[in-house]
Amino acid sequence: MPSRLRPRRRTHSGFTLPELMAVIAIVGVMAAIAMAALGRSGDAENAAALARSLQTAMMTARSATLSDGIQRRIACTPATALVKTSCTVSKYSLPGMAPLTTGTWIAEQRLDASSHATVWSVTKTLDVTTSNAGGTQATSFTSLYFRPDGTICDALSSSTTPNPCTYSTGMTFYISDTVGTNTSNQYKIYVYPTTGMPRMVNRWN
Repeated sequence: MPSRLRPRRRTHSGFTLPELMAVIAIVGVMAAIAMAALGRSGDAENAAALARSLQTAMMTARSATLSDGIQRRIACTPATALVKTSCTVSKYSLPGMAPLTTGTWIAEQRLDASSHATVWSVTKTLDVTTSNAGGTQATSFTSLYFRPDGTICDALSSSTTPNPCTYSTGMTFYISDTVGTNTSNQYKIYVYPTTGMPRMVNRWN
């Protein structure tokens, strides 16, 4: 009689522990690279969004001033460890070229920066082809005033009355991420003195 054939023993293939550990390590490295790339992309988007919003606010304030003949001011506050950068557009309570010490300012719009974007500095110069941003973030900013005659000014002429706004030679707002050294996240808006027109570019130099 033929002998009975023994059934073949099934073998189960799978990953060994070292193989699983290697796969987990590779996935972890890839995830870390992806998160870093997304973080850099988010910083750039936040800085760009703040720059675009600030430029739009400037253009709106300029148009409103030319339309109703009432001065407007854009004032930004520097970021601190506890407070993010914000910019406020305010309308003066008196019409025309009234001295800026006799009336009050009425807030019309507020721009709040995200946690990854900031106004780095504001200069009283028209930095079209150069950068005066500085190596560290400024701790105080100059306000930008739009005048009914289309010009801008950047400072009160004196501490006495009448106290008109001194005509400006131009102003530049520097916007970046909170670190300020990544050139791909740097934007600046320079404002022409005689027209009040703002222009945004995606570089500091």
